[in-house]
Amino acid sequence: MTINREKDFLSSISASSRVVVASDQHLGYVNSQVDCFLAFLDSISKRSDVGWLIILGDWVDMWRRDAAGLFLEFRQSVEKLLALSSSINVVVVAGNHDYHELMLEGSTYGFQFLKDYTIESGGTNYIFKHGWEFDYAQQPVLMELLCHNYSNTEGADLSKLWTDTTNFPTDLKDLIEFHESPEGLTKHLMQPPEQRLQPYLGDVEKRAFSSIGLGEKLVFGHTHRPFVSSDGRVANSGSWVTDAVYHNTYVELDGQTMTLFSIDADQNVAELQLIEKPPS
Repeated sequence: MTINREKDFLSSISASSRVVVASDQHLGYVNSQVDCFLAFLDSISKRSDVGWLIILGDWVDMWRRDAAGLFLEFRQSVEKLLALSSSINVVVVAGNHDYHELMLEGSTYGFQFLKDYTIESGGTNYIFKHGWEFDYAQQPVLMELLCHNYSNTEGADLSKLWTDTTNFPTDLKDLIEFHESPEGLTKHLMQPPEQRLQPYLGDVEKRAFSSIGLGEKLVFGHTHRPFVSSDGRVANSGSWVTDAVYHNTYVELDGQTMTLFSIDADQNVAELQLIEKPPS
């Protein structure tokens, strides 16, 4: 969603107009660090050096929880984002677990949800993607179906998935057949990314790095593995779930560097030195 038009606020990334990026809160998932995320939003509200706050996908977990219940239970996060939007640019990009947000259109929501986002500043294009695009197990039509969850019971209605997929493309049918059943594929997708992606995490990250060209920088999430590349061109914003070794993390851009931080429920902030060489 974009709650504000950029022309209403500072439009150049700098030390006094930073971009703060956080992804994969998975609100509604049992291992989500809700209190830390709310503390993070409170900390942003106290700062005068932030021009953008980008929530980079999987803000809420529609795969695991009833969508209506999610927004009722976690309305504090919505209220805090709306409050922040009065003074900074607030952007929400949809991820695979909340892909259905892209179907929510209309001014009555107060939100415009986006597939990705780009800021041009100082001759550089800063690109923000959730990262499901680099994961071949993710297919938009399946991601959308998994968001059609009207129960808080894990796995409810998944037996309908095979019927719903009869007209899917061949590559998606092959993906389902590889996992022996729709339920098998869904079980695979529901695993924490650091577990599910372990065999081919390197391939996902290679695709992320190879997606950017000259004059571009990329921030993505999805894998729950936070890092900043040693060449300063790619960063992963991590996650807010305790499945991950490093969690409650976010990235800041100041027009020169990308820096990774973590925060706790008491708003204590620590810089993380998780530097990765670009994959060869």
